[in-house]
Amino acid sequence: MPASARIRRARPDEADALTVLCLRAKAHWGYPAEQLARWHDALTVRADVLASHPAWVAERDGRLVGYCLLLAGEPHWCLEDLFVDPSAIGQGIGRALMAQALVTARDGGARGLTIDADPHAEAFYLSQGARRVGTCAAPIPGEPTRVRPQLLIDGAWPRQWSVPL
Repeated sequence: MPASARIRRARPDEADALTVLCLRAKAHWGYPAEQLARWHDALTVRADVLASHPAWVAERDGRLVGYCLLLAGEPHWCLEDLFVDPSAIGQGIGRALMAQALVTARDGGARGLTIDADPHAEAFYLSQGARRVGTCAAPIPGEPTRVRPQLLIDGAWPRQWSVPL
């Protein structure tokens, strides 16, 4: 990750800016505008959720370039969101947010982390130690056989996950 980028806790007053980031990140994968409109509510970040759940942002030069949200559970936590601004893809932002998510879940007592992944993000998560444990049917217009990979990072937490705060 570039030296000028940092990971910090998300603030409730950033919900609108994070919603814009999530929509921009999802659009990067070429989904049609009509489909993005259908997903708008699901991609809307709520201030109350940021206030009540572990959420992190990546910030560079005063600009939000990434975001992740965790939901605590037993025995596994869930990586609910992980989005990187398209201008920052390939710069280590996603890896840094993933490391933060894993450290947070591990330190919170989780025995693993589940991920309901966008198909375009599966390779990234697999490179971060996840394994596919199933799929969920997720057809959209023009892609009737589309599925969302169901992923899990479990058991021994990867040693490389440590994030200085």
